[in-house]
Amino acid sequence: MNRIILEGLVLGLSVGIYCAGSCLVFFTPYLFIEGKQKVLENIRKILSFMMGRLIAYVGFALIMGFLGSSNQNIFTARFSYICLIAASLLMLIYSLTHSFKDFRFCAPLINRLSLMRIPFFLGIFTGLNPCPPFLVGAARLWTLNSILGGVILFTAFFIGTSVYMVPLIFVSYFSKNERIKQIALMVALLSSFWFLFMGISGLIR
Repeated sequence: MNRIILEGLVLGLSVGIYCAGSCLVFFTPYLFIEGKQKVLENIRKILSFMMGRLIAYVGFALIMGFLGSSNQNIFTARFSYICLIAASLLMLIYSLTHSFKDFRFCAPLINRLSLMRIPFFLGIFTGLNPCPPFLVGAARLWTLNSILGGVILFTAFFIGTSVYMVPLIFVSYFSKNERIKQIALMVALLSSFWFLFMGISGLIR
């Protein structure tokens, strides 16, 4: 078990920057837009996002462990692209409603989105996106032939990648700037369109 823990940690630490680039492209703009000047409020959002990722990782390890290595083809890149599309649509709706919040129909939609625990669901969807480090972990999972081993591997992988999310705590010191919030909103909108296109392209190949 110690070897599995070490493998997961090393994989997470070695590719964590890549994970930060692929996952936080959604979450960081959200933090800038919604970020409060209180650090504890931002920490709550970060923990919610991380909890979504943890559930995605552990859930994947459990399902694949029960199915067995002989059924590994059930999880394909197609499923990953569906998750990427879901994350893109969530952020697209969020960014559009905040870009046109003065429209009559946007105000109630913003209120509904605030109740949806966006960081949590972003954590789930981005945790299962077509990220090469995740697929490397999946390949190792299928060689373990152990449900517990798979859960431990992906939990350690989660811990390793989470180290790179610590700097997000300090977003609160910048979120009070309205110009930065507007830039973050534009980034969220553009990245949503781009990754939606990438997800659909991957799905129809």
